[in-house]
Amino acid sequence: MSKLFKAGLILLALLITLSAVSCNSSENGTETSSDTEALPETTAKLEYNTTQFNNPISYSDAPDPFITYDPDTGYYYALHTQGDRIEIYRHKHAAEVIIEGETKVIYRATGENAVWGDIWAPEMHKGPDGLWYIYTSSRITKDPGEKRIFVLGSLTADPFGEWEYKGKPAYDIFSIDPTVYTAPDGTQYMCYSRVDPQKGQVLDIAKMMNPYTCYNGKTIAKAELEWELVEPYVGSKAILEGPFFLESNGRLFIIYSANGCWSNHYALGVLEYTGGDLCSAKSWKKHPEPLLTYGNDVYGPGHASFFKSPDGSEVWCVYHGMLLSNDTVTPAARYCHIQKVEFDETGYPILGKPIGYDAFIDPPSGEIK
Repeated sequence: MSKLFKAGLILLALLITLSAVSCNSSENGTETSSDTEALPETTAKLEYNTTQFNNPISYSDAPDPFITYDPDTGYYYALHTQGDRIEIYRHKHAAEVIIEGETKVIYRATGENAVWGDIWAPEMHKGPDGLWYIYTSSRITKDPGEKRIFVLGSLTADPFGEWEYKGKPAYDIFSIDPTVYTAPDGTQYMCYSRVDPQKGQVLDIAKMMNPYTCYNGKTIAKAELEWELVEPYVGSKAILEGPFFLESNGRLFIIYSANGCWSNHYALGVLEYTGGDLCSAKSWKKHPEPLLTYGNDVYGPGHASFFKSPDGSEVWCVYHGMLLSNDTVTPAARYCHIQKVEFDETGYPILGKPIGYDAFIDPPSGEIK
C-alpha cells in the first residue's frame, strides 16, 4: 500500500504546476476548510491513539513546515509556506494535521504595511505574555525583490482566534526564516537568515525587546563546510537558512539548513551554544557532520522545526522533502514529513536519514484517540 501511495503522490507531483518564482513560494490550499470536526471533550478515561502512519503527512506541496503542540487546547497546530497568505491547521493527531485538519486563514498579503506576496516559512511561538506570535517574511514591493521579517500577534490565548499585524521587528535588512528562543530568564532571541552580498545567506541572532521588536542582530554562522557548499550554492550563492532552536539535556542547539531547498543536497546542520553572549559568534560552535541528509528515496530533507509529544516525553522533527531526485535544481513539490528524534547519552540529537515511505510509524506518545 505504501508503495502505491508514493506512486500516487509522484503522479500528483508531476501534475502540479508551480507558479512560484522563489524557492519558498506556494499557492495551494483553500481560504477555509473544516474537513474534520474537533474531537468532543470527554470526562471518561482517556484512550490513546495507536494508529500508525506513513510519511509524508501531506498529499501536496507543503514547504517549510512547522508544527507545535499546545497542551492548553490539546491541539497540534501547523503552518507552511502558502504564497500570499498565512493559514493555520489544527488537529488532535500530528499525522493528520495537514491532511485532515481544520484550517483558518488569518492573514493575506494585500500590500498593506508593505507586505506583498511570497510569505515564507511562518512559525508560531507562545510569548512570555501567554499570547501567540507568528514570525515570517514577505516581499516589500509588488514585484519580486527584497524581503523583510514581520510579526503577527494573537489577541487571545487561542491560536484559532483573532490576530493582528504587529510590525517588522528588525532593522531594514534583507532577511527571511525567523525563529524565536525564550531563555530561562524570559529573555527572547530571534535567529534568522540574512542575505549578505558577498557571503550569501548567513545566520544572525538578535536580542528582542519584546515579542515583536529586536535590537540589531549579529552574524553567528556562514556556509563553510564542504557539505554546506554543494554547487551551485557557493560564494555569494551559499545558503544557510531555516534555523530552529532545540534544547536537550541542558544543551542548546540551532538546527539549520544548507544549500538550496530544491537541491538533493539540502540538509540539516547543527550549531551548539557554548556559553556567553548568545548574539556572539564566539558563543557558538558548528558541528562538522550534517544531522539529516537525503536517503530512502526522500530527497533534499530540510527546513526543520521541532515539537514535543503531548506527554512531553518525545521530541519530533518536522521537515520537507522531495519525492524524486532533482539534479536540475528546479522548482519541485516538497512534502511534509515527521519523525521522532533520538538523542545520545550526552543529549546530542540523532536523525541520520529520513524514514522511508514503506515504514510504519507510531504516533507521538500521549496522543488522545
